[in-house]
Amino acid sequence: FQSRVLEEAMLAMQIPYQVLGVKFFERKEIKYILSYIIASLNKESLSDIKRIINTPARGIGKVTLTKLFAGQFAELPATMQIKINKFYELLDDIHEYIDTHKVSESIKYIIERSGLEAELSHGTNEELERLENMKELVTLSIKYDNAEDLPEDTTSLQAGGMDKLIEDASLASDQDSLIHKEEKKGGVRLMTVHAAKGLEFKYVFVTGLEQDLFPHTKLGGESKVDKEEERRLFYVAITRAEKKLYLTYATLRTIFGMKQVNTPSEFIYDIPAHLT
Repeated sequence: FQSRVLEEAMLAMQIPYQVLGVKFFERKEIKYILSYIIASLNKESLSDIKRIINTPARGIGKVTLTKLFAGQFAELPATMQIKINKFYELLDDIHEYIDTHKVSESIKYIIERSGLEAELSHGTNEELERLENMKELVTLSIKYDNAEDLPEDTTSLQAGGMDKLIEDASLASDQDSLIHKEEKKGGVRLMTVHAAKGLEFKYVFVTGLEQDLFPHTKLGGESKVDKEEERRLFYVAITRAEKKLYLTYATLRTIFGMKQVNTPSEFIYDIPAHLT
């Protein structure tokens, strides 16, 4: 479990950090959602159109896209024109929804209306993780629902909040790079358990040790074999620490925009009491 919340906490406290793996806003699934937002608000953003016009698959190939961008829409086959028109109707629908709903609600809508949720929800474990990262974006975006520092000429609160989200997403990588440049040595290292294999650290914090999160409802609860794999991952996590190990969980967590009361992970209770 890797959350942008941890990255934001490091930035807010001006603590140097490194992310081992792909940063949150650089994940392709997050870029898909942001591109849907940008393209719906500005259909001239061809780079965003290119990224999402066939995500999920709509049968629109590179040759068709080249002709479309070259202004040769009328030369395309009728069936292809219908597919493209439906895509642009989707963008209009998303734009209209953004104008009348909160930022977090709009992102929820995009995940569902675009077809991404339907495509990923029945996919591989990797695809399920991508879907959960999208849901994490919904949680992150709640803070933009009632933005108070919007410019006076903003046409609507919803549009202003969405603009602020896009701006912050584009600046996130620059902020990360600046902090890393100022403090090249040391720093907190954020990573998934998978990325921690083979590494050791003096102090280790394992976060998100909550039932249905670690072990995960879908990834760890489908079969006994899957749950044992999660248990092995937990063993990897706790054995990365050389001096001190901190196991943490949240009693109240916001998931997909909804507050959820959690119980500690069963893995914690498996540890003999005299060791904690």
